[in-house]
Amino acid sequence: MTSTPETQNDDALYYRLGGLDTVKFLAQILVKRAMLNPTIGHIWNHKTESEVQEEIAGFVEFLGMHWGGPHTYEGPDMVTAHRGMGVTEEYWNALFDDIVTPAYTEFGLPEREAKEIDDFLRSFKSVIVGSPTFKEVLEANPDMDVMDGMKSVGVIWPATSA
Repeated sequence: MTSTPETQNDDALYYRLGGLDTVKFLAQILVKRAMLNPTIGHIWNHKTESEVQEEIAGFVEFLGMHWGGPHTYEGPDMVTAHRGMGVTEEYWNALFDDIVTPAYTEFGLPEREAKEIDDFLRSFKSVIVGSPTFKEVLEANPDMDVMDGMKSVGVIWPATSA
């Protein structure tokens, strides 16, 4: 991409980062490092090669679409994707403290782009952190209709405002 500094500043985050190659690189690095992290890596213990590859491909589409690239994300919304995972505050902090935040400096991301990425990722905290695991809900409610989900036993996440 050739652009003047003036037009480059107006470009979508996707293009300012360098487009598809950079977004793919970031998505792969973040997922790989999360998988290897001692605090959150267990989340991927039973994922197959195909599932991990599909997760990364979906992450690329998700980021590409939201960061202004020519992508269409057709996967589940963030609530659906994380409901029943049991993501805790400790996991969230490990993701940012050990993986995401250090990557900004490591890869030399300009301050503006690092802040945009950080603000974007952190904006999903309320729909990622706090759900009980699906297994915990089933253990507490062994007669739960698993196909009807946690809501069938009154577990609504995220909780709706009254």
